[in-house]
Parts: sequence; C-alpha cells; structure tokens
Amino acid sequence: MKLMLSYMKKYRWMVAGVMGMKLLGTLGELMIPYILEHLIDDVAPTRNLTQVILWGLAMLALAVVVRWVNVTSNRRSVRGAQLATYEIRRDLFWRSLNLSGNQIDEVGLPSLISRMTSDSYNVQSFLQSCQTMGIRGPIMLLGGIAVTMTMDVGLASILCVMAPIMILVVIGVSRKGIPLYDKVQVSLDSVVRIMRENITGIRVVKSLSKEDYEKRRFDTANEEMTRRDRRASVIMALPGPLLTLALNMGLTLVVIVGAKRVNSGVTQPGVILAFLTYFNMIMMGIMGLNRLFMTLSKANASANRIAAVIDQPEELGAIPEAEAAHTDREEFIIFDDVSFRYGGNEAAPTGTHFAGGHRQQALTDIRFAMKKGGSLGIIGATGCGKTTILNLLMRFYDATEGHIFVDGKDVRTYDKDELHRKFGVVFQNDVIFADTLEENIVFGR
Repeated sequence: MKLMLSYMKKYRWMVAGVMGMKLLGTLGELMIPYILEHLIDDVAPTRNLTQVILWGLAMLALAVVVRWVNVTSNRRSVRGAQLATYEIRRDLFWRSLNLSGNQIDEVGLPSLISRMTSDSYNVQSFLQSCQTMGIRGPIMLLGGIAVTMTMDVGLASILCVMAPIMILVVIGVSRKGIPLYDKVQVSLDSVVRIMRENITGIRVVKSLSKEDYEKRRFDTANEEMTRRDRRASVIMALPGPLLTLALNMGLTLVVIVGAKRVNSGVTQPGVILAFLTYFNMIMMGIMGLNRLFMTLSKANASANRIAAVIDQPEELGAIPEAEAAHTDREEFIIFDDVSFRYGGNEAAPTGTHFAGGHRQQALTDIRFAMKKGGSLGIIGATGCGKTTILNLLMRFYDATEGHIFVDGKDVRTYDKDELHRKFGVVFQNDVIFADTLEENIVFGR
C-alpha cells in the first residue's frame, strides 16, 4: 500500500478532482429515488399535470448530469492510474537494470518479468477502482441508509441490521484472501521461469527430444498455480452469493413489512418503491466495496513484490578510493588472490537455487596479471569459472575474497559506466534486440 500511495501522491489533485466528481455523482444518484417518492406520494395525488411533468423532467435532467459526471470521473481515474503505473513500471525497469548479480539471482529473472507485467497490472486495476468505488461505495451505503431513515425508521431498521452483516462478510473474506494471492504470484514466477527456459532453449529441447519431459515440468507448475489461484478465487467469490442472499432476504422483508405498513396507512406507496431502489443502491455499494477489497488483495501482494525490487539497496556503487585496496603493480588487469562463491558469505536468500542445492565455490585463489596490449586465454571445462572471471572483471558481482584492479585502481572505486567503457565484450550467447540491424551492431556506442 505504501508504494501505491507514494506514486499517487504526485497526482493527488487529479485524484481529489475524481473523488469530488464521484461524490457529487453519487449524491445525485441518491436524490433520484427521493424525487420519485415525492412525485408519487405528494405531486401525483394533486393531479397537477404541469407539476408532474416538471418533476419528471427534473429527474431526467439529474439522471443525465449524474451519468455525465460518472463517465467523466471514470475516464479521469483511468488516466491517473495509468500515469502512476507508468512511473512504477519505469522505476521498476530502471532498478532491474541496475541490480547486482546477487540481487538478480535472489529475485530471479522470471520473477522480474511477472512483476513488470501481471503485478503492475494488478496495481493499476486497484488504483483505478480506488478512485471510483473508494468514494462511491461508502456514500452509496451510508447515504442510502441516511436517506431511508428520514423516510421510514421502521423500514430503515431492516437496512441497519442487514448492512453490518454484509460488511463483516466482505471484510472477513478479504482478510483471508490477501495472503493467498501472495502464493499465487510466487507460483506464477515458476510458470514464467519454465516458459522462458523452454522458449530460449527450444532448439536444445527439440534436438534432445525432451518435449514430453518439459511438458510434464510445465504441467506440474501450471497445476500448482491453478490450484492456488482456484483456492484464492473460491474464497474471494464467497461474498457474492452471500450478499445476494442477504439482498433477497432484505428485499423480501421490506416488501412484507412495507405492505403491512401501507395497508395500515403508516407508510406511503412511494416510500416502498424508493426503499426498494435504495436497498439496491446499498447493495451496489457493498458489492463495490467487495470488488475493491478483491483488487486490493491482489494489488497489495503485487505492490509488495514490486517494492521489494525498487527498494533494493545499491550493492555495487563506487566506494571512496581511501576505503579500497591499492597496488603498486603496473599491469592493466590484476586478479589478486580472488575467490568467489555465488550467494556470498551470507545464507542463501529464500527462493534462490544453487547447483547441488547449496552455495558452491566458483573461484578459489585466482591470481594473474595482464599488461596493456597483452592477451590471455582461459581454458577449462564447463562450470570451471571462466564466465565468473568475466563477471567479476565487469563487476556484475563483487569478489568474496581478494581484490581486482583495472588500470591500477580497485574495480570497486569505478563508477559502473566508467568501468564498462574500458571493455568491449562478446558473450557466448548472442542477444538480438527488437531494433534495427545497425542499432544491434553499435548498441548505443
């Protein structure tokens, strides 16, 4: 929730305008049944056709104005939600680009993709709903009860009894559903990971005839996500039937009690008609709050996952030279007793998977030096640490032990852009970006 509030703060005046319009529109809606009751019980018995037409036109004009206000406020709420979500995606993308290797290993590439897509969509849906139903729902509920209290206290007491029951149902179910959506998003990460692996390695899968094996892997992850999503959806769907049952019971009581009161001359027929309309409005308000809580359940889980990435500390920022190691040697590149293990010295973060089920030492006491103009070839079996040496030189990770120097300076003292400008790199696997051939060749250089 903190993440969503921080990004919406910039658009608080837009949000205030939307909520103000929604407030006026909802109050206008509440006035229509009241006018209808007055028209039936007070104006129609006078048999004054002019007054009947005037009050009818007043209802029609109010309905048109309310419709325009609601449509306009809905459009503006969509705009505000889009702007805030745009900034969330932008910051999430930028932070993802600047994560250290350890942080990327901890979060996982598939998880980064799902946070950028489905999680940001959940946040946008809530920001949009919050601006509309966040004001419309409570006003429909409280305003409907307040107006009916002025009409007939006896009938209004039925609403006062039913409304708290329905609200408690919505709140109770929503509190149960929020943790379940956290698990759904974690399962989605697993599905995205398997899809990404298979799409990227489709030629390997086909050449080794592993389609059936990969299908079973995907089915297992997909079934787990479906099971969790089904459980969350079933629980969050409970308020709908329960609220409908409560609505029908309330309407039945209103009709029965109202008919008796009309027969006894205590209540006017227009009041009964207005009560039925207000009861539906109150129900719409509660259902709207229910939908709002549902989107909040998803959005809260998604916002926490997004914030977990955006709030990641800067691990590989440049440190002052006074705090760095120094060397008197003149070689351009120096590895001085460098050791490294993926996962660092701390316990492996939750959700991080390392080969063999534990953190493995990738490099141990690596020592070499290379002068300018020189060349160095590193030969070894797969997994011996050749790529790891490159990752440390480019400072995608920091060495667990030892020091690395480039041009006489500890690599940790370089700004990352300054360090990377010193290298031209050709990786083992080519990456083609969705751009022109020229841009793929020069890639901004």
